[in-house]
Formats: sequence, structure tokens, C-alpha cells
Amino acid sequence: MNPTRLDTITRLFADRKLSRRQSFTAGAGLAVGTLAAPVLADAAQEATPIAPDAEHGPEMLFVQSFQSGSIAPSERVEGRYTITLDHGLGETIYFSDRPERIVGSTPTAAFLNGLGFPEDNPPNAAILTESATGETTLAVVELFDPVYDAETATLTYDVSVLEHWQDSTELAFTQTLVDVSAIGDTFGTAHLFIDDCSTSTIMCLDRHTMRHVAGLIGDDAHDGWCYSWSAAFCLPCQPWLGGADLASIQDYWNQQCNATYTECKSDCFAYGATSE
Repeated sequence: MNPTRLDTITRLFADRKLSRRQSFTAGAGLAVGTLAAPVLADAAQEATPIAPDAEHGPEMLFVQSFQSGSIAPSERVEGRYTITLDHGLGETIYFSDRPERIVGSTPTAAFLNGLGFPEDNPPNAAILTESATGETTLAVVELFDPVYDAETATLTYDVSVLEHWQDSTELAFTQTLVDVSAIGDTFGTAHLFIDDCSTSTIMCLDRHTMRHVAGLIGDDAHDGWCYSWSAAFCLPCQPWLGGADLASIQDYWNQQCNATYTECKSDCFAYGATSE
């Protein structure tokens, strides 16, 4: 991979603010039954932030590479396309920027499970493809509904074009900027550059009913979500517990719920602390 091309795509995500670290409606995407909006709003205001000097998790970018692929209109959702990517590496590469300079790989099946693809806040991705004649094209999309066949290393996504991404002409791409529909029915080598973890809200639930909400711990309390390469999971960024096992991380955030909300009566479960 040309390092200049990689740097340009990295700046695309940064300059266009395509990260999934965006405002997220309290409680959205958490299937725990019908919850009253006023209760959620009040609880969010009461959440106590964690100390800002605690160690912070890294921000990551992910790369998936394939030998060939094809694209067709989605049969499930109007206005989307289904991209099929063939002969992959079986691994998803992750790397962080300075100063951590972390780099490694996660089996693609585990990566897909850990990143999360919620309908209301899907990952963004830059898709770089090469035609049979050697022409490269670039499109920026949102990714939905991944289906991975580990035996054949084939991956499909439903995608939709991210609005206004083509306004980033100041980045001086050498590739042809296209709408995803203009990539062509088939293409050669393809690389997907996928941005970081989504935002979410930890819900402090009564452990016995798993329905009653004692309160919330929002993104502002832990500065968003970061990817743990050891757990292959998105976890709260601060304090960074990415080196611990998931049970220990869950226990830590259970304790934060109990310490923050007296209504927990020391018996709350931090729903969402170790899951999308």
C-alpha cells in the first residue's frame, strides 16, 4: 500500500470528521424494553465523570484487503448497494496514529463481531478499488449487515454513500472520486479503510429485572469508545482497561454504576459496558 495514499485516506477521516464518535441519542439501539424518555434524560444529567487523568485508549483505523469484488443494488434496502469482496486475508489490520503506533491484526470474524454495525450509527469506510486497466477509484460509505464466510474469506456488506464526502477535494486525491454506483459491476484489488468505534451509553440496570434504569453513564464520562485488540471489542476509552478480561471490565463498570447512583442499592448491572 502506497504510504502517501494511506496518509491521505487517514486525513480524510480526520478532516471530514467521519468518526463514529458523534452525538448519540441516549439509550438508542439498546434493546432492553420500552424505557421512558424523561427518566433517561434526567439520569444522563446526573452521571459523574471519571477522572480525566486516567490512561486513555487508542484511536484506531482498520484495513481489510481483498483480491477482487463486485457490486450490485441491494435486494433488501432501496438506495443501498451490496458489495461482495472475495479472497480476503482472513485478518483485519488495525493501527493507531502517533504517539502509540500500535499495529496488529484480528481475525475478521472476531473483528466484525466486536466493532458493531448498528443501523442508526454504522461504521464509515473508504473503499479503494482498482479496475482491470489499473485505474483506482475511491468512495466513502456507511457499512451495514456484514456477512463473512471464513472458509472462502468472502465478505459482503450493504453500503450507502455518505453525504457530502466528495466535498473533500482539498485533500488532493490522485484516485478518481466516485459515487459507489460508479465503481463498476466488478473490480480487482480492493481495500476498505474503516473508522473507529461507535458511541454508546452505559445503562445502569437493576440486576434482577434488567429493565429498570437507575441511571446512565454517557460518553462524556469515559470519553467515548476505543478498540481493544486483546479483547477484539470496543470498550470505554477512559480509564483504559483494554488489557483486562471482559469479566473484569464488566465488574469495574458495575461498580461505577453502584457508586454513581444510590438507586442501584449496590446491585446494578452496567448494560452496554462490554458490548455495542
